Amino acid sequence: MNPIALLLKNRQFQAIAGVQVFNVFGAQLLAPILPLYLSSHGLSASQIGMVMGITAIGALIMRPASGRSVDRYGSRPIILFGQSILALCLSAYFWFTGFIPLLVIRFLHGAAQSFYSTACVTFASSVESPQNTAGAISLFTVFTMVGLGAATSLAPLLYLEIRFFPLVGISLFSLAIAISFALWRARPIAPLHDAERLPFSSVMHLPSVWAPTVCLFASNFAFSTLFTFVPLYAMSESVSGYSTFYICFAIAVIFTRLAVQSLTQAFSAEMVATVASALNILSALVVIIKPSPWTFGISGILVGLGFGVIFPALTVYVIQRIPPAVKGTALSILTAAGDVGNALGAAILGIVAEWFGFRWVFAAAALVVLLCARYFYVTLVNGPTSRPSQ
Repeated sequence: MNPIALLLKNRQFQAIAGVQVFNVFGAQLLAPILPLYLSSHGLSASQIGMVMGITAIGALIMRPASGRSVDRYGSRPIILFGQSILALCLSAYFWFTGFIPLLVIRFLHGAAQSFYSTACVTFASSVESPQNTAGAISLFTVFTMVGLGAATSLAPLLYLEIRFFPLVGISLFSLAIAISFALWRARPIAPLHDAERLPFSSVMHLPSVWAPTVCLFASNFAFSTLFTFVPLYAMSESVSGYSTFYICFAIAVIFTRLAVQSLTQAFSAEMVATVASALNILSALVVIIKPSPWTFGISGILVGLGFGVIFPALTVYVIQRIPPAVKGTALSILTAAGDVGNALGAAILGIVAEWFGFRWVFAAAALVVLLCARYFYVTLVNGPTSRPSQ
């Protein structure tokens, strides 16, 4: 039977897919319109960048704890813990609109996402045999992109019709469905014995863990920059139709994720990620040429193609090269690189936007990705981490 069909019949995979679709939709529904909402309450571009970026800082700080918690207690309890904190953070938007309270809310949001996402990816990678890990991760990320694509595509349209607070209610309802999947559909996966684990510092220094972090950092740097500043850039240029960026991104990334397993079998994960980085660079440069619904759409396609393959390709690369008992810790380190990219892309380039304008924001993002992609290519393609361990 087709590996995808086998996965879709697996009860554990059905559970984690349901958790992920509704959790991502609920958590990300506010992301495309939150900068506009904050701007309407008088926050500057730099403040908006800090509010959006501190989420990634919260996730980054908690990554070591999240990885150790998953390895110690198992995935399912940590999924539920992260979802509970996330629900509290979403509820807080009903009461707080000031800059400092929003920083606290978004920091805790990031911390909750750190526990949830590390546990979720670890759970998804454990539901099938090692031979089908790539298929499980790839299909899992397709469901991630279904939730993300639906959220980012619908959010700008719904915001025009029903404004901010009804969207918060929709987010909480979607999160409640995700929690129900985790409680009543997912069965616990027992953690491995303590003696099989390695210290966090030892895992972090494994070449097969450390090397891919640069690539994921660059990808998320471009991703967070585009997602945060495309709406504000369109508004500053009096251009409507920026939602084409999010719609085209969603379509491109879902189709790309379906092809990840075939791509990583035909080419090395290093080569796939290098090409994806080039697409991310192009996506940032396209919006500089002339802001319009067409260029926003093309940029969305390019970043969707690039972003769509990097995370699953690098996740499979790491999982295939580390001891199973430290899977949670290794994945927390990998995804921490993405958190750093998210934080710096939104926070630092918000200051660039105030001083030099939005075109320089996208140019700076492209330059950062170019430098990191070069380092990644030289280190991985020519280094020892390019060859799987036997």
